[in-house]
Formats: sequence, C-alpha cells, structure tokens
Amino acid sequence: MKLKRRALLKSALVMASIMTLSKILPDDKMLKLAADEARKILQGDEEPIHIIWVHSQSCSGDSVALLNATDPSIVDVLIGQFKNIGEVSLDFHQTLSPQWGVDVIKGGKGDIAKEWDAVEILEKAKSGEITPMLLVLEGAFPDESKAGEGYWSSIGSLNGEPIKATEWLTEAANYAAAVVAIGTCAAFGGIPAGTPNPTGAKGVYEILGKDYRSGLGLPVINVPGCPAGGDWQTKTFAHLLLTVKSLLPPPELDEYLRPVFLYRNTVHERCGRGIWYSAGKFSKEFSQPYCMYELGCKGPISNCPITTIPFVEGVGICTEYGSVCIGCTDPRFPDSPLSPFLKALPAPTVPIETAAGIAAAIGAVLGASITYKARKAKKEIEVKKEGSE
Repeated sequence: MKLKRRALLKSALVMASIMTLSKILPDDKMLKLAADEARKILQGDEEPIHIIWVHSQSCSGDSVALLNATDPSIVDVLIGQFKNIGEVSLDFHQTLSPQWGVDVIKGGKGDIAKEWDAVEILEKAKSGEITPMLLVLEGAFPDESKAGEGYWSSIGSLNGEPIKATEWLTEAANYAAAVVAIGTCAAFGGIPAGTPNPTGAKGVYEILGKDYRSGLGLPVINVPGCPAGGDWQTKTFAHLLLTVKSLLPPPELDEYLRPVFLYRNTVHERCGRGIWYSAGKFSKEFSQPYCMYELGCKGPISNCPITTIPFVEGVGICTEYGSVCIGCTDPRFPDSPLSPFLKALPAPTVPIETAAGIAAAIGAVLGASITYKARKAKKEIEVKKEGSE
C-alpha cells in the first residue's frame, strides 16, 4: 500500500499517542478509538468534512441559488469531484436534508427512527461531536430579548421547547472549522435588519463579535448577495474545504470580511455599459442601452462578483439585462444610500482612471490653446516690427 507523507505523519502521531496511553490507561476505551482512527488514516478512510447549514430569518433564496450553481455545482462538491478534498457531507439543511423530527413517532419504531432525527444532528453540532465542520448560516439572527413572552426565530424544537436560532448559533460556532454567512441577511442583517428592524436582526458577525475566530483562526466569512450567486457560494466552499485540508491558505478578506477574490471590483468597474458612463451617455428609460446611472444604479459603490461570475452558467448580469444595480451586497442594504433603489446617487462617482484621463485631456487642450495663443501673439509682434521698418 502506498502511503502519502501527510497520512504517514498523522498515523505516526496517533500511534505514538496510543503507546503513551497504553502505559497509563491499559484498558481505557480511548485506546480503541485511537487505534480505529489510525486505521482509518492508513486506509485513507478519514472522516468527511461536515457541512451544517442553518436558516434563520431567511427567504431561502440563497439555497435556491446554490442549487443553480454550475462552476462548480453543489453536487460536484458533495460527491468529491475536487482532488484531495475527499468526502464532503451535508449533514443538516432545513430544506434539503432527508432527516426529520421524530417526536411524533410512537412505539418501537421510535428508536429506529432516532438516527434520522434532524434535531439530534443540531445537538451534536452544538456540542462539538461533528468535526471538522463548516458552519453555514443563511438569514439574519434576531435579538430574542425583544420578543417578549414569545420568540422570533427557531430552527426546531426539543422536548417541546423551541431551539432558538441565535442561542444555538453562539454555542455551535465554538466548534466550527469555519463560519460562513451566506447572503446579505446572514452577513449584515439585510432586509430583516432594515429600518425600523423590529426584531433587532443582525448579521452573524455582529452576533459572534469582532473578536470571534473559528477553529482555523478565521473570523466570520461573508458571502453577501440578495441572493448570493450559487457559484459565489460553491467557490467559497471549495476554497475553505481545501483550507481545512491544509492545501490552500485561508482566503484573503476585505474590510467587510468578504473574499477578495470574489468582491474585489465594483459592479461599475466591470459593467458592459461602463463605456457609456465615460462618454456621458445615460439611459433615460429602462428600454435604452446606455449607462443606468441616472435611473438609480448603485454599481459605482457596490462591490459584487455579478459582472464576472453571473448567476447561472454565465447568464444573468443585472445591469446588462436592463436593471439597475440595487447594491444588494453592500453592508448598508436595503437602507440609504442604496434606497430608494430607482433614485440616482447624489453625485457621479468617476473612476480614478476616468478622472485621470479627463484631467489629461483637459491639460492637453489647455496646453495646445496656450501654445497657439503664444505663437499667434509672437507672429503679430513680428508683423508689426516688419511694418515699422
């Protein structure tokens, strides 16, 4: 059997641990567990990477977008099409998982069905029994202290009591290799957190705090969008899965904790209508093909992958198909300055390269004008001088 260097090192460490433990705890069950782990490593039969995906205040739009991903598709991720990632297990998803609650099952069948209990998966994730785990959150998380005698958001029930989403999140995040906030609601609060925000909704980052770090030493990773494109999601997952396997460094994040490789550019910088902006040609109606700035486009202030990674198989770019950008990836969405969506920004935002070009052009024109006037004045002096002679 050919053994990779990484597997050799891992199995050697486990074996050394077994030898040490055997002198201290000769009959302890931990020895058997350690031996089983070494066997799995040697046979290439390691535990899969687990994904726990939980919705809170959400419309499930991000999950729908995920199912439309093609580069890669979610199926490619889950069946191990990525070299060196190995098995990936989607253990929990409120609309995709086969598991259900078993409280209603009575009699002898209850024990059989227990292994299919979705709530049991949540409890295991919360207590650190599912590792390594990517914790994916969709939707905003409310402030339950504002709910009075009721509650705002639950993700199931246990012994007749609701499992409140925000409370569950704060415990489960302690055991996550990485925490990913999918969609603007999970990332920044989004529509549920828009003014007046009666539930006190927040993004995952605000719930866990600025000092939070996952098992990989990462803060919350935000993949905003309303919804976030499916390919934006799977590309982020693929990167993090390779990070878990120590095959890639963690993704670089911007000031809003978004992956830079996705959110580096504004919509305006890569928009196919951008040439009309530079030319000062703006659409006055939605049927016109020019820059959409005057109709309320927020592309100049919105960092978003849509112009380079469209929604489905290279198709679906808001501004190129006749809509304005409403800034749905921005932390301030849906409030001002993103809204009103069809109202133009206060003043044109001219890209640096465009401004430099305009300045150069003005300079060239002024320079030519000054030179022309100087030459003309010199010629007039020379003519007068010749006449006086």
